[in-house]
Amino acid sequence: MPRGPLMILGLVRSYSIPVRDDRVRRLITWYVDALQEAIDLIWGNIEWRYSFLKLVKRSGKLIDIMGLKIHISMILRDKGFRKSLREELMEEHT
Repeated sequence: MPRGPLMILGLVRSYSIPVRDDRVRRLITWYVDALQEAIDLIWGNIEWRYSFLKLVKRSGKLIDIMGLKIHISMILRDKGFRKSLREELMEEHT
């Protein structure tokens, strides 16, 4: 038995149970639609920026450290965006 962060704490068994209720199907469909709407809203609010190469002068010559122009996504992490996202999703899916 391994020690440390990979130590096994216990075994979990799961069984599939056939459910023929239409409410479960509607719940899963509603959940998938809500997740897709959240992903679309977040993706639409991503701001894309470029990070250009960084030049350093060594022994009289300019040397680039990164070497490439990189496209970086800037995801909004402020409370205002989270609140508006939550309100919009609750408004559409309640």
